[in-house]
Order: sequence, then C-alpha cells, then structure tokens
Amino acid sequence: MRYLSLLAAFAILTLNPLPQEAQGQSPSADDLRSEEWREDLQYFVEQMAQVHVDLYHTITPERFQQAVSALRDRVPRLADHEVIVELARIVTMIGDGHTGLWLTPNHGNRFHQYPVLLYWLKDGLYVLAAEERYADVVGGRVVRIGNVSADEAMARVAELVHRDNTMGVLSIAPRYLAIPEVLHALRVSEHIDRAEYLVRRADGREVAIELAAIPDSDLSNLSNRPYVLPSEQDRVRLTFASDGRPTPLWLSDPGNRFWHRYLEDSRTLYVQLNAIGNKREESMSDFFERVFREVDEREPERLVIDLRLNGGGNNMLNLPIVHGILKRDAINQYGRLYVIVGRHTFSAASHLVTYLERHANALFVGEPTGGSPNHYGDAAPVILPNSGLRIGASTIYWQNSLPRPFETRDSTSPDIAAELTIDAYREGRDPALEAILSYPYRRSLTELMVATLERDGIAVAEAVFREFMNDPRHVYADNESEINRLGYRLLEEGDTEAAVAVFQLNVETYPSSANVHDSLGDAYLAQGDTASAIQSYTRAVEVDPEFGPSQRNLARLRRR
Repeated sequence: MRYLSLLAAFAILTLNPLPQEAQGQSPSADDLRSEEWREDLQYFVEQMAQVHVDLYHTITPERFQQAVSALRDRVPRLADHEVIVELARIVTMIGDGHTGLWLTPNHGNRFHQYPVLLYWLKDGLYVLAAEERYADVVGGRVVRIGNVSADEAMARVAELVHRDNTMGVLSIAPRYLAIPEVLHALRVSEHIDRAEYLVRRADGREVAIELAAIPDSDLSNLSNRPYVLPSEQDRVRLTFASDGRPTPLWLSDPGNRFWHRYLEDSRTLYVQLNAIGNKREESMSDFFERVFREVDEREPERLVIDLRLNGGGNNMLNLPIVHGILKRDAINQYGRLYVIVGRHTFSAASHLVTYLERHANALFVGEPTGGSPNHYGDAAPVILPNSGLRIGASTIYWQNSLPRPFETRDSTSPDIAAELTIDAYREGRDPALEAILSYPYRRSLTELMVATLERDGIAVAEAVFREFMNDPRHVYADNESEINRLGYRLLEEGDTEAAVAVFQLNVETYPSSANVHDSLGDAYLAQGDTASAIQSYTRAVEVDPEFGPSQRNLARLRRR
C-alpha cells in the first residue's frame, strides 16, 4: 500500500518553486551573467510557444508567464545549477513526458553524480548498486538523504520530472536523487559536492555513508533503469545487490534492442523488445518475421512480449508486430498472449501497448506504463543560446486510443500486477514472468459476470465482481470500459435491472469517471426512472463540466 500511497501523493503535487534561496551560496566564476540567463529565459518563452504543438494544454499562459517572471527576478541570487533546476521545474509544469529539461549529467549542464544506483521498488527506495567501497549498504532501503526523509526527497525531485503520469516519476526521480547539484538546489543536501545517505540494511542496522561527487565520465552509463551497462572507460566499478545470483532473463541483455528465447519447460516464447528501432544487422520487421515463424513452427503455449525496459523509438515500426499477432488466432487469445509493461514503457512503446490493447487479445502484466494511451510526443529541441541547455518540446499529439471525454487515463494499467521487490532483485527473480507462468487464467471478468448473472443472479454477480477486483493481482486492473460494454450489452438485451446493477458497480469502482455516471443515467432512462437519470447525468457533469453527452441529455430532459 505504501507504493500506491506515494503514487497518489505524486499525483497531487502543486509544482510551485521553492520560496527561499540557498543560504550563503553565491554564484561561481563560471556562472553566466544575469543578463545572459534572462536572454535565455526570453528565448525559451518565445521558442516554446512556436515549437510546442499545444503549449498550454495543462498550464495557463498566465501561470506560465508568472513562473518565468519569478525565476527571471531571482536569477541574480542563484548559481547556475539553481537556475537550471528551477527552469526544469517550469518545463515540467507544461505537463507532458516529452517536453522536458533533463538534469542527468550527460545533457550539457556540467552536473555531476554520486556513484550509486537508486531505484524505487514496491517496498521503497533502495540502493541497487554502489561503488565497491560502499558495498555495506548495497541492497538496503534508503531512509534519509541529506536533511530529509527518502519520501520527502522523492516528493521534491518529482517536481522536476517531466512525465505523462506518476509512473514517470518513479522512473526518473531516483536517478535525480544521485545528482549533487539537484540535491543542493532543492535543499536536500547542504553541500554541492557531497551528501549523506542513511540506509537500513537487510539485517535492520542503519548505516550512514557520505558519497562524494564524481564526474559523469567516471561512470558513464548510470541510468534510471535497474542496471548499468559498464564501459571500459569507467573508472568507478559498482557492486550490485544481485551479485552472486543468477541474472534473470529480463536483465540478461538490456542493451540489446530485441531478442528472443524459447523456454522449453513452460513452452513459452519470450521476446524482449527494448527499443522500437532497427539494428544495423537486422530490421525490427525482419526480427518479428523470425519470431512469428517460430510461433508457427513450435506452437508455443504462450507468447510473452516484454516492453518494460522500452523507452520508445520509431512508432512507424510497430504495425508488423500487431499484424503478425492478428494473423494468428492460436496465439491471439487471452491466456496465451502476454505483454509485460512498466514505468519505463514510454513513447513509441506505449503506442504499441495501445495498439495491442485495442486490437489484440493480450493480457498485460507488471506495473502501469510510463506513457499515456494518448499523449504529446515527437519532441524537437529548443537550445538556449547562452547556456546551451537543450529542452525538448512536443510537436505532435498522438491519439491512438479513444478521444476525450471517453479516454481519460494517463497510463495503461496491467491486468496482472507484478512489481519488483528488493527480495526478488537480490535473488535474481522476475515477478512478472513468475506471475505469467503461474497465473491460472480461465475467463475474463465479463465472461465471469455473464455466466454468474445467468446462473445465480445479480447479487452473486456483484460478489464475483468484488472478489475479482479485490484480488491483489488485479490491484491495477482497469476494467471500466469492459464493464461499461457489458452494461450496454445487457441494455440491448432488455435486461435493464441487470444493466443498472452493472453500471452501479462501475460507478462505485470508478467514481471519478464522467462516462460511467453518464452510462448509469442511460440505464435509468431505459428503466423509466427519469429522476435518477437526471441525477446521474448531473453527477457526470460535476465530475467533468465539459462532458458533452451528459450535457445534451440534461438539456433534452429539462425541455420535457
């Protein structure tokens, strides 16, 4: 529950700049002059308005200008790294995952890093790896960073993370917690070159370590994912919590864009797709032709496509995968086709998820995606003339799912929850693949509900629904559309009583969806209960004042 509670906290961040400056911190000799920063800020405002396809889709023009003006006034009192961090805060307020200013050291900001790999797991913020001399804390949970708790540090850094949803925060924020300049600018740490981390080891003992900043060149491939791809040039070597254990399949070749393996024992064809892009030696289309030939020849029990490390690429390369699946009825079945997703599933990878969700019979496993079903993307660079900072600005709005007001999700949720825990990481296990191989898939929720309604009636069907939704494996399951379709199916069959009951379950489960209130209103109207229909349509408009169907229904009913 702590995992979900933190997600909820991130979802209501107010994104306001910190009110006070660093005490005793004066600009260094390398800092830009105030005039140069102000020129950059003006250029930023002008270019973002021209390049971004819809700059004010989340923030109002007034709020945007107010934030920029406030930073412009503060510039003389800030060092370079503080201006950069505050500018990242403003960019994040624009509100989409492709529009952002990266704060990692390899993005032209002269930032440094601490030799530690942090990751937010189901059970908290953990040290997955650290420089060998800090091996004592590897595998431990971070309790405090500098002056604040780990939760508070995550909340502060979250305001700098450009994202589509809160899973994007879990993806990027831990990486920012290992950047000295970020921690100092956010008043997490008093020092710009060192920080103290308090870590609770597996044996319960708390250990404090002080990490010293290192240049990016000393550890060039530190990432926001739960691995590091070592380079021969790296002067820092890391110790991992999983050292000495077998490497799980999903982390065995993360630098490879795509590869597959047949698991003989379970008759499972496992495909890992880590980027939507071609290799020099093979196109993605040719690779999947090989995959589907193997599907045809081996007739596996299940096909698993792992997208959990996939940050995107070229969306135009996705269709051969979808077409290949749709041509094969034997594998395109619930319980035989699985897609693993997670916080790093973003951009073109989330496009693929949406295509499969809408057109194939796939079960999704893992955690919610970092990309939204519909989202702004295809970022173009805005390069500031004096600082050289490179800011991404979305140039296209992709609508792959239903339009608003019917699609309000900011992520695609898995049907089967399978989050990574520290125990699983230490032991080299994969909770997602374990869940797939052990999941006793029988029937969808709709099939269960229909069978129960026909056999046992509404009361028992409601109990089946609640039992399904309360199963921990279904903690992320988003069945709103499925249950809504069932309700309308019952309406078409003339069973208004069952339809009302089904729509009421949807309202109970998804009270913040205008569409489910509107659907319940339709069922009441079909039942002849105009007063209840008006109440439901009114509630839909209260949830979403721009929900057109309910507005029109109310106007029509009130004219009677």
